[in-house]
Amino acid sequence: MNLIESRFSELLPSISVMRLAPNDQLLNALLSHSHTVLQLSTREGFEVKVSEAIHKGKPVIATNCGGIPLQVQHGKNGFLVEVGDWKAAAGHLLELWTDEEKYKRMSEYARVSVSDEVGTVGNALAWCFLAEKWANNGGVKPEGRWVNDLARKEAGIPYGEGENRLPRP
Repeated sequence: MNLIESRFSELLPSISVMRLAPNDQLLNALLSHSHTVLQLSTREGFEVKVSEAIHKGKPVIATNCGGIPLQVQHGKNGFLVEVGDWKAAAGHLLELWTDEEKYKRMSEYARVSVSDEVGTVGNALAWCFLAEKWANNGGVKPEGRWVNDLARKEAGIPYGEGENRLPRP
């Protein structure tokens, strides 16, 4: 705020800065009514808010760190920038505000590019599969496979060609 007040005071009427308590309904409202979402962490795990924004069709500009590159497909449903590269983040933000065709294309792709494995259904599947295995069979040996892959294979519904899922190593 000090930087904005001292160097960019003409922008103050257009900027709202809020520090809000964690609240799913508020986050949903903010994401639903946003144009573009920024997640400019210096380090991060798998950020569910990124997947939620993408699922709502909001292009995300995020840092290329942690689990974020598993979610943001650079140039398709958002942009990845290096940590601290505010010029690249600002450039992509300007691009999404001024190129309506690009924004529309990225928004449409974003809506269909999120894997179910990162949402409630995918998490429930993984946890139920693991609970059943531990309760009845003494555990599971994934041998490098993902839990969702194991669960869907056992259910007779393996991932199909072209189905959205997180990138596998």
